[in-house]
Amino acid sequence: MKKITAAVGTTALTVFASTLIAAPAAQAADVTLTSRTSTQEKDGRIHAVYESYDDHVRPEDVSIRIRKKGSDRVLDTVRIADRCAPESDCWDMKFLSEPVTLPEMGVYTTDVVVGEGRPDELVDRDNGELDYGLAPRLTVTSDRQWISYDNHLITVSGTLVAEDPNTREVKPFAGAGLYHRTSAPYGGDGWLRTDDEGRFTDTLHFSGEDTDVQHHYSFGAERETITLPFRKQELKLKVDAPLGVVNAPYGSEVPVRGKLIRVADDGTEKPMAGYGLTIGGKGVLPTRKDGSFSARYTVKQGGTVRIEPGEWGWFHPTAHSLEVAEPPRTSTFTSLKAGVDKYRKVTFTGRLGVSKGSYPAGASAVVAIEHSTDGKTWSSAGTFTAKYGATFTESPAEKGSTGSHWRLRHTGASLNSASFKLGRKYTELVDDDMTPEGVRKGRTLTARGSLVQKSGSSWKAFPGQTVRVYFKASTKGATWKKLGTAKTLSNGTFSKKFTARQDGTWQIRYVDTPSTHYADHGREDYIDVR
Repeated sequence: MKKITAAVGTTALTVFASTLIAAPAAQAADVTLTSRTSTQEKDGRIHAVYESYDDHVRPEDVSIRIRKKGSDRVLDTVRIADRCAPESDCWDMKFLSEPVTLPEMGVYTTDVVVGEGRPDELVDRDNGELDYGLAPRLTVTSDRQWISYDNHLITVSGTLVAEDPNTREVKPFAGAGLYHRTSAPYGGDGWLRTDDEGRFTDTLHFSGEDTDVQHHYSFGAERETITLPFRKQELKLKVDAPLGVVNAPYGSEVPVRGKLIRVADDGTEKPMAGYGLTIGGKGVLPTRKDGSFSARYTVKQGGTVRIEPGEWGWFHPTAHSLEVAEPPRTSTFTSLKAGVDKYRKVTFTGRLGVSKGSYPAGASAVVAIEHSTDGKTWSSAGTFTAKYGATFTESPAEKGSTGSHWRLRHTGASLNSASFKLGRKYTELVDDDMTPEGVRKGRTLTARGSLVQKSGSSWKAFPGQTVRVYFKASTKGATWKKLGTAKTLSNGTFSKKFTARQDGTWQIRYVDTPSTHYADHGREDYIDVR
């Protein structure tokens, strides 16, 4: 403990703590002391307790003023009753005041005064609290008697009463500060205050730590403890598919379905929603609202595959095992076709199956659509899921060109299909226009332009082709309508006359293509008809 010594050879009070400052002679200085005040009951009376932590401040120099909270009016001033001989050292750090007398039971604020009435008086306002009540009694209860998944949020309620020091009547102790602390692993502590009826509530949150918990509440020497044992619940994992030994080709994905339920505190079975599982050590999507789950397991080797929920302290662990036969490499593509249409859309059709043996219902595989400009270096243009035994029709986002290579790849089995060289010639509408730009109603409009095709690295006229002319009126809700066609001449040019009837947008399109060419759309041209 800190030693407090008497100042020798001086009658003035000197304070050396770094937080204290000298005050002018005519007025006390407000300071912040390290020393604190609290409350103690002794022989049926209430005393303030001065806990000394400031160097060279002796208890006989200290007095304590007691005020109602929020008020400057001093209701009582008491001096420290404990003393030390002037020539001796004071080893005790707690010193009891004279008995306190106040008008009514309650919680008051205290000011510590050093050298009261002297020119160098120092005052530490709101230094602590005084609990003016005798024989306090604390009662604590909880709305749950144990911790579990169903009881992870527990409300503790309590009351604090005490005897009025003036009348000895037992009353609710309003505004009193209670200290609370939770045992490990949750730890944590804090303070609560009673309301006007001496009541308080405390909400405890638990997150699945597998341990019993004690929560302690104290008011002075009065202490109560809530003991909450931890209860785990049983998880039940039911697997609906696959059943029996799994026989599937190498790289295929077999469906795994089931349901996860828990046995609640009341003994009823309830779906376990939002719970993560692993299949063969890999995580899958959490269980649905009804506790069901569906996932796919990629068959790579034979043996035992475990299906199990993730570890969580609320529950007893549970697991299910699948037996997988050694997978044969029998996957194959059949009836496979590929083509590119006039709008450059590449499409594959076919089936994924096995060259021999069988596969479980619902088996599937991830298939990549791959592209190459030289037939040697391949890149993925997207993937899709193909079911074994079912016909698929799939197209990538990547568009066709004048000539490049395409194939499918079973990603799980490293199986490549035959490759297809797909391509058509590019076409382009050039110098397409509607003239004149502004025209009176009933006058003639002319659609004209040229159609060219790419041949090698150059563009050439494309004669003998039909182009269409479309119009969309400027009125709300109008749609495109074909108004006529024109034929390209030997030099690829074309023209077509129309009667101007209303404002709107015109467009020339080449869509009647042979199987060797791509289509093209011209620009949209707005014509103002006056």
